[in-house]
Amino acid sequence: MRAGLIGSALLGAVLLAAGCSSGGSTAAASPSPGTSSSSPAPSVSSAASATICPEVTALRSSVAELGHLSFGSNALDKLKADLEHVQANLATLHSTAGTEWHTQISDLQRELGKLGKTLGSLSSQPSATAAAKAVSADLAGVTAAASSLLAAASVRCPAPTPTPSA
Repeated sequence: MRAGLIGSALLGAVLLAAGCSSGGSTAAASPSPGTSSSSPAPSVSSAASATICPEVTALRSSVAELGHLSFGSNALDKLKADLEHVQANLATLHSTAGTEWHTQISDLQRELGKLGKTLGSLSSQPSATAAAKAVSADLAGVTAAASSLLAAASVRCPAPTPTPSA
């Protein structure tokens, strides 16, 4: 029961801390074209890009979903499931990419691990506020690491440009 109360309070506080928006992950989901990467763009064939770009797209999508926090009785379970989905997509990308984007992939793996550990130990937090702060800090780390990776990957696999709606 306590975990459910902490989970509900946690997600409410995280939503407030995030300004009730998913803006934090939007940057990760669609990095700006001018963002520089820490590694030069490799020269690769279009066949290799055809293999890796769908995996970059899947990661981009799952990171965006992780940033869409919800409030409700199953919000904590959804956050955990979204985290697992990002981890699975990252593992697939890592397997295909080999050493490409190694630093950025490792950074994101580390940040996802921190978030997973925090989510797994919410009941040990002294208060719902402390739990919310811990999750919020970890989500910020995930967002920053994902943004770095997706910015580097966007050189090879650009994010689709949204079309304006009337």
